[in-house]
Amino acid sequence: MSRHCEPVDVQCTKTYTAVLFEAKTSLVWYNNPYNKALVGGPESESAFTPVPRATAILPGAGCAYDSSIFTYAWVKKTLEAEHKNASLVFVKDFAMSLAGKVYMDHLPHGYRHTFLIRNPNKVIPSWRKCHDEWRPSKPLLDEEAKEEWHKANMGEHGGFKDLLELYQYGRENQDPAPFVMDADDLVSQPETVMAAYCKATGIPFSRKLIEWENDGSPMYTKWITCRDQLGYFNCDYHTNDRCSSGFRKNEELPKPAPTSVTNPKAIEQIAKCVPYYEKLYRERFVP
Repeated sequence: MSRHCEPVDVQCTKTYTAVLFEAKTSLVWYNNPYNKALVGGPESESAFTPVPRATAILPGAGCAYDSSIFTYAWVKKTLEAEHKNASLVFVKDFAMSLAGKVYMDHLPHGYRHTFLIRNPNKVIPSWRKCHDEWRPSKPLLDEEAKEEWHKANMGEHGGFKDLLELYQYGRENQDPAPFVMDADDLVSQPETVMAAYCKATGIPFSRKLIEWENDGSPMYTKWITCRDQLGYFNCDYHTNDRCSSGFRKNEELPKPAPTSVTNPKAIEQIAKCVPYYEKLYRERFVP
């Protein structure tokens, strides 16, 4: 979201949101506030196991919120509050955090809603790999228990059904023209896609949005987030994001180990996600 709201999928988000820090110096950035209300706040109905890292000493811990205050009503009220001296307020979150009309009604008013989508054939394997890294408290799960873990965290449709429903809700109730962009388009034609994004949201376009200087400092020290989430930013699957200085095509990135999808459960889940993704894909900005 930006005031300018961004419900998105998981693996293509961090580098994209990092570039927006170059757009305005007076940027206020919220990271996954609704997701924290879903999985770690006082209203949460899901079992949540924080990453066992010393988050209290991580950069940014001093200005991070405690999860005990993350209710849906608190998040909405906080996002709708006046942000003095801020020229841009940006909110990144997962659509599945707002699944169902009861939760969608907590979308803040006054924002432009934009959606970043990615092919489920890439999302699902990447997400499962993420789970394997940030599940250190349960290292000895058998295969059946692992699948239950994946299902509990990803949902039956990997968030894609929620993404489509949130897009439709936002279009009908708040923003008649939500901007949709696909991750592959963004990576292959970053200048064209970012220029269109900026035009849709009112953010001035700059070359710094597609090429930026990486000074090595933790970006999340500038983010408003929950203390429980700080450890995730140091996980290995964020390495490319932490080291990034621009958008790079997949063939330019270090080659990972083979990740062809062979797990029957993953294949089944991808098949369930594709119809929702394809509907959103037809709504995307076409470069």
